[in-house]
Amino acid sequence: MSHPHTIQSVTLPAGVDLDALASILAGGIDDDLAEAAWRLITPARRMLLLAHEHPDPDALGSALGLAHALAPLGKECVVACADPVPANYGFLPGREAVVTRLPDEDFDLVIALDAGELSRYGALYDRYKPFFEAATILNFDHHVTSAGCGRVNIIDPISAATAELLTLFLLNRRVDIPAAAAQCLLAGVITDTRSFEFDATTPRTLMAGAYLVGRGGVPESIIKPMYRMKPLAKARLWGIALDRDLGTVADGRVIWTAIRRSSLAEAGASADSDDGLPSYLMDTDGVAISALFKEQPDGGTKVSLRAAAPYDVAALARRFGGGGHIRAAGFSLAEGVDDAIGRVIPVLETAVAEGGSAPADRE
Repeated sequence: MSHPHTIQSVTLPAGVDLDALASILAGGIDDDLAEAAWRLITPARRMLLLAHEHPDPDALGSALGLAHALAPLGKECVVACADPVPANYGFLPGREAVVTRLPDEDFDLVIALDAGELSRYGALYDRYKPFFEAATILNFDHHVTSAGCGRVNIIDPISAATAELLTLFLLNRRVDIPAAAAQCLLAGVITDTRSFEFDATTPRTLMAGAYLVGRGGVPESIIKPMYRMKPLAKARLWGIALDRDLGTVADGRVIWTAIRRSSLAEAGASADSDDGLPSYLMDTDGVAISALFKEQPDGGTKVSLRAAAPYDVAALARRFGGGGHIRAAGFSLAEGVDDAIGRVIPVLETAVAEGGSAPADRE
């Protein structure tokens, strides 16, 4: 098979050749599966790239990074997400082009990114359900709980981020990764590993990060706004949550707090200002599992879980109809915050007492 774009030869200052890294990374994905996905992309003229609702930098970075990589091949890519791009994601080139409604339904291919169930694409899926049910879909995801929603599904839980998986795929297909794509994909890798801290980080993850930096990604531009800088309103919101709703059980091994709609209004904070709070709770000495309960406009509750080894919060989230990573997962409940806390915290307390999730819930 011929490839219209090849990797440019670039040498890192330390003498590591990017072509050597590219060759190693390209072998990290099954050739037949990559070829099956490429057969869907090759004839497509116009593609819809989907990031899941409540987007994180991996979902949006994967969609935008893929769009930047495919544009030189003559592909028209529309990136869509049910929710607007968060204000602090200014490190993602092309973010201003992300749409929350489809301009039309004239797409040859839909590429669904960072979630394996169409329901995870939220209002976009609900609004255009007949279109999605009839569309040809290619799905890339790395969540262990992903079922896959495409004609071709590339789901790799070994990848620390969907952006890592896409890096392997593009290199396997010998598609050039320009600087804008590298920046977007690096954002996904950095934020899904919290700057390579989480235990999902593998030697391959670090190689992918090195390659993307070599192609023009800038770690500082991602790390600083994500982990070091906060708007004053966000700091106020966190202060309210930590003052009014902070709780612990199991001798401090389980910790939680809540974000209420009234607190958002009081702090003058945006709806995405809880971003990073579950991980912040995990930095409390002795904590094994953290939970954030976020009140939704419909009165329900979104629950975000984080965990230290050996706890598997993906398995715990599955009990409530959710999913995610082993160390970071979530789900939504119909009940309000206080009832959700009463229902979920005993499960987390039991998991800690048992040393993890029940064997029946493990992959």
